[in-house]
Amino acid sequence: MADDLIMPKVAWYKRKVVLILIAVLLLGVGGAGVWFLKPSGSATEAPPVVDNQALYIGLSQPFIFPVVAGRRERLVQVEVQLMVRGNKNQAEAQRHLPLLESTLLEVFSGQSADNYITAEGKKTVRNEAVNELNAVLTEELGTSLIEKVLFTSIVMQ
Repeated sequence: MADDLIMPKVAWYKRKVVLILIAVLLLGVGGAGVWFLKPSGSATEAPPVVDNQALYIGLSQPFIFPVVAGRRERLVQVEVQLMVRGNKNQAEAQRHLPLLESTLLEVFSGQSADNYITAEGKKTVRNEAVNELNAVLTEELGTSLIEKVLFTSIVMQ
């Protein structure tokens, strides 16, 4: 009698369906476990984004002024751009542009003609301009904004 009992064979496609369902169930349980056990987002805050991009502020008109060259005066035309870091500093510098232009005119017109001819003289003028601009901005805002003063054109007659 025991020999008469035969287990019916299950169709091959039904076994594959059962195995696929078990695999999907295990993957779902594993994924849910990882999701529930991961640390919350508040524990790992992203570092603050620092806006350190170099931006340039072009001044509206070139500076034209006389300088002393020996016994006579020469006329100098200088075009300048200011380099700042970040959008916030650019907006602040543009807000105070008339003050910056006035300060630059004072610095440029106080130089001798020799400072606009030699490379070292130009470097001296640029450094003095940066120092004066940052001194004025520190007095006004409490911080310095200008990183560089760049000459884009110098013409002397």
